[in-house]
Amino acid sequence: MAEKKFARNIITKYREITPEMKKMMGESPVVSTPMLWLDDKVAKGAFYTECHWLWSMDSSKPWHTEKAHTHDFDEVLGFLGSRQENPHDLNAEIELWIEDEKYTITKSCLVFVPGGTKHLPITFKRIDSPIVFFTEGNGTEYKRATEDKPS
Repeated sequence: MAEKKFARNIITKYREITPEMKKMMGESPVVSTPMLWLDDKVAKGAFYTECHWLWSMDSSKPWHTEKAHTHDFDEVLGFLGSRQENPHDLNAEIELWIEDEKYTITKSCLVFVPGGTKHLPITFKRIDSPIVFFTEGNGTEYKRATEDKPS
């Protein structure tokens, strides 16, 4: 049977997990599962999207992700609570930096970061119930620039 025309556009897996990613996941107090990855290499013309389940964490060890950086593209960060009785309550506490402003996130939300805007780190302070964390950008591949490494 011939493959359907848009079968490649239904994404059901994450990209290959590199040794660097495995190391970072092993050092993290956050128990997570990388779920889905999409970019131009997966589906021609697709914008970058990444999705993770964050199951729990050792809250005695707040976890800081990545360095502050910028992108040439706009980006959306999503944090979604999973409790059916109140999915708007994130049941987590997350600190997020945008430029030089710190935001404390405790509700399910989408965060729009315009291209060229410095953002991160994210600090996970506590995760009381599983949350979905995703990022997506209107660029076809994930690229970033940090102060010590231009894109």
